[in-house]
Amino acid sequence: MKRLLFCLVFLLSANLAFADTLIFAQISEANLENTVISINKDNKIEYVFFTGDCVDRAYRDLFEKFFSIVNNLNKPYYVCLGNHDVNSPNGLTKTESLKIIQEQSRYHQYYANYCLELKKDIIAVMLDGTNDYVPDSCGHFSKNTLQWLDNVLEENKDKKVLIFQHFPVVEPAEENLYECFHKIRNKRALLKVIKKHKNIILISSGHYHRAGEFEKYGIKHFSTPALYLTPSYYRVTKIDYDGNTINSITSELVKN
Repeated sequence: MKRLLFCLVFLLSANLAFADTLIFAQISEANLENTVISINKDNKIEYVFFTGDCVDRAYRDLFEKFFSIVNNLNKPYYVCLGNHDVNSPNGLTKTESLKIIQEQSRYHQYYANYCLELKKDIIAVMLDGTNDYVPDSCGHFSKNTLQWLDNVLEENKDKKVLIFQHFPVVEPAEENLYECFHKIRNKRALLKVIKKHKNIILISSGHYHRAGEFEKYGIKHFSTPALYLTPSYYRVTKIDYDGNTINSITSELVKN
């Protein structure tokens, strides 16, 4: 009996020793000073992801102000574009916005779509669904973006994938006129790519200024409310895993 108990304790300890975690914060529609201070105090947070609408209008001075604050983060951060970040009236085009983001950010790549390795078996995809031509509150994922996503998912089929995008795949509210003007126009095409692959474990988004946690298509979907609302929240997500096996994904909204 003692030998059996010893073996059980040893196996449990071994599993704990090999278990790992990934903890990150997600911010949507940013208003930042207090949030940066709060996140910097949390040593468990490893990454920060901004899911679009970093600025209210796509103007250079607003981007510069945004990055003057977020560059004080003491951990890596990554940005995807929201509809307010491009093509505002008399504002910057997507190409111009991306150029400024590249200039100002310590981490951002030039491209609107990019991916990065977070852990050996987990990657993050920053996915762009903004309109490149006219101001539009709806999402639209171009054919090039969808092909790029399909390729990335196929090339990383042995890894787990987190997707960060501004426009949610699962809307965090009942359909009404507001939602009709904020949906993804070509969601069917996006879903075709998403459903084709089995390695996506989480899609994090913003846009609707509402919180939501869902599980659909075998994927967790987290929506985070706008940070400028009162009371304001950002989201902290924890993934527990062993190698390529996900044990749990938990998330909470942190009051700012």
